[in-house]
Amino acid sequence: MVHQLALRGILILLLIIPVFFAGGCIEKKRLPPIAPPPAEETVQGLLLQADAAWQARDYQRSRQLYDVLVSEPLDHRQLDLAWERLAISSLQTQDYVRAQDALIRWALLDPKLRLEWFWHDYRVLALLGQGKEDQAEDYLLQILRQPESPWSLRSSAGIRLSEIYRQHRDYAPLPLLFADLHAAAPDAQAKAELERVVVQIVREIPDASLQRLVERVPSAESTAFPNSVFAWEQRRREARQRPGEWPETWAAMQRLLQQGVWTDPRPFVEDLDELQEHFGTPGICVGLLLPLDGPLAETGWKVVRGAEAGRAALEKNGYPVRLEIANSQAADILETLSTMAPECRMIGGPIQRDAWDRLHGTNLSSQRRFFTFMPTMGQATEGQQAWRFFAGPQDQVRTLANLALSQMGISSLAVLFPQDRFGEHMGEMFTREVIRMGGQITGHQSYQPGQHEEWGEAVASLLGVPAQQRRGRQEEAVLPRPPFQAVFIPDSLSDAEVLLPQFFYYDEPRLLILGPELWSQAWLQRPRHTELQYFRLAAMPGAWWPDNPSPATRALTEVAHASDQTPDFWMALGYDFIRFAARISQTAQTSSPDHLNAHLAAFSDFDWSMAPLSWNDQGQARQDLFLFQPTSQGLNLIDPMALRNQLDRVRERFAR
Repeated sequence: MVHQLALRGILILLLIIPVFFAGGCIEKKRLPPIAPPPAEETVQGLLLQADAAWQARDYQRSRQLYDVLVSEPLDHRQLDLAWERLAISSLQTQDYVRAQDALIRWALLDPKLRLEWFWHDYRVLALLGQGKEDQAEDYLLQILRQPESPWSLRSSAGIRLSEIYRQHRDYAPLPLLFADLHAAAPDAQAKAELERVVVQIVREIPDASLQRLVERVPSAESTAFPNSVFAWEQRRREARQRPGEWPETWAAMQRLLQQGVWTDPRPFVEDLDELQEHFGTPGICVGLLLPLDGPLAETGWKVVRGAEAGRAALEKNGYPVRLEIANSQAADILETLSTMAPECRMIGGPIQRDAWDRLHGTNLSSQRRFFTFMPTMGQATEGQQAWRFFAGPQDQVRTLANLALSQMGISSLAVLFPQDRFGEHMGEMFTREVIRMGGQITGHQSYQPGQHEEWGEAVASLLGVPAQQRRGRQEEAVLPRPPFQAVFIPDSLSDAEVLLPQFFYYDEPRLLILGPELWSQAWLQRPRHTELQYFRLAAMPGAWWPDNPSPATRALTEVAHASDQTPDFWMALGYDFIRFAARISQTAQTSSPDHLNAHLAAFSDFDWSMAPLSWNDQGQARQDLFLFQPTSQGLNLIDPMALRNQLDRVRERFAR
């Protein structure tokens, strides 16, 4: 019983305890909840943290914080700064995708950024960081080609693009890139500044790559920007690398200064002044061996006058040249040449074969470099014992054969030649050249020089006229048509004036008449040409074209007219030779024949007043002669298409 009472007491106590505690909670006061800090206080704290990370250059932390802040309610200035720092921090931490996005959003907020180069430079960095090099290059090209963009932006894009090319050692696109930039520059100051920048860039290009850039430039474009800068830098390095060739290098740099397209040449002048201070200012001596008395004295003095004009032009450009002239007709010519100054190792001339024969075989021809003014040089080996500075017979026949076969479409030709050394030799050379070019000689006839009364028979025989029709023929008789469309006549112009009427007598005015260079030389010397009708379909080569638009021809013409002279081939020969000698004098003095030949084979970028000369690697010369058609006023340069049309009209008119 006691036990049951005790148990009941415990249960009652257990029921009372919860009630007691419940009553206590109701009576206790509740604490107010803690409110979160205002949003502006959180953003301000993030801004302070982000700025501290930025100032400490902790770009990883800076990127994380600004990445959060750009999504917060910032004012315009704060948001602009946040996108800027997010973009830069992303670049610094190599998160290029986020950097690109941030840059674009930054520019959407501030469109003026697209006019600032640094923003575009960041865009390029972001593209390159993602491995999108092609896109980066296209992006820069797009900026460069926008004419409405500021020049500062376009020029910076071009220079940045050149950096990408150079990092990959891809130098080939640089010439076009710099040329486009130079053309786009708005004024002289901008062009000059660009030139200075390009000079510094080019100086970092390796030698082999620079050489390839220079070699790819056509000679006609060598003075244009930036080709002139490439050539200048190559010469500047040559001066240091090959001081023994300084005179030639100096001459090349002088030409570039005069001919190069420079907006501001002062940096290049300073370059040359520095080199001249170190290596000195070179000068050369050139000898001339010419007939100064006798029947060819007038010719010799014309060459001298042309040479003096060339020397004056060189000295005007700061290049001193000394001329030593010897009379090839003098009895003591060998002694005169032997006592000529040693530095005058390069000799132009002689003109006559007998003077050359006297020299050849002596030690003089091995001690000096002779550039002869003759078509051939006898027993001397061209390119070893002497060099030719004159058109040869091969140049004439090649020019004529090329006109007939390649430009006029004539495949069958004839040769009518005098039975003398010149006529037979030229006829044989022409025949070989025609066959070499794929044509054929279907007519071949000779005649005795001086026997004019027999020349009609020779022409009739060449044309295949029957014997009974050769003299006293009936006008109504129809003569056969010859199996050729062109005739080469290697004779003088005066003899051709006797021969050509015979073709008309036998009703054959439809032939293209080809004559040697003798014709063009003689035609220019005649004041009037009464027999022009027989030469209307004639073509003749020549090395002198009075109306040549080349700067050298114009300069020589001005000098000649100033002294009441008429320029001609012989003056042009002297004028070109002196300027040519100034270019190669050092090589001619110090090189073996084989080395000189290699130098001549690479010789280019020369402004000729006469027809251009070139040499192969054996030192054999070739002159690309002009082709003329005679007129009552002189000679006109042939237009092959016009001549072909003229020939077709004559054939239609006299068809049979």
